[in-house]
Amino acid sequence: MLFSKWWIVDVIDGTDGVMYGFPFIYKAPAFYTSLAEEYFTLELIADLIIYFVVIFGIIYLINNFLFVIKIRKIVSVILFIAAFLLISLELLFAFMPDNKFSLKRDDDIKIKQTGFKFPFNNSDRKEFDNSHIKKPKV
Repeated sequence: MLFSKWWIVDVIDGTDGVMYGFPFIYKAPAFYTSLAEEYFTLELIADLIIYFVVIFGIIYLINNFLFVIKIRKIVSVILFIAAFLLISLELLFAFMPDNKFSLKRDDDIKIKQTGFKFPFNNSDRKEFDNSHIKKPKV
């Protein structure tokens, strides 16, 4: 949720927009109303499986071949609370009445630009707005 990839795309037979997800797009703006999102379940599950496999693989390799990872209880509790709050906030936004859940993305897209999303960084919106500013002909 905190670190992801944004994709500025042209949707075939639709409007353009900014979609999110890495390595697969799992969240896109809904085309039927403003401020609504559409979530793609299969892509989201695939992304989560890939994230967990990579993270557990890295932790396993570090723990077995470099050094034993020891985490204090207070740090563990803080990490669990932060994760719970982030997941709860995302679920709150995801289950808004206007949002839609689909099994997979049915729209054909043409990718115009991509980048990475970090907390408190809205470079995706700036790039999207820049791509829609009409430049004067010289």
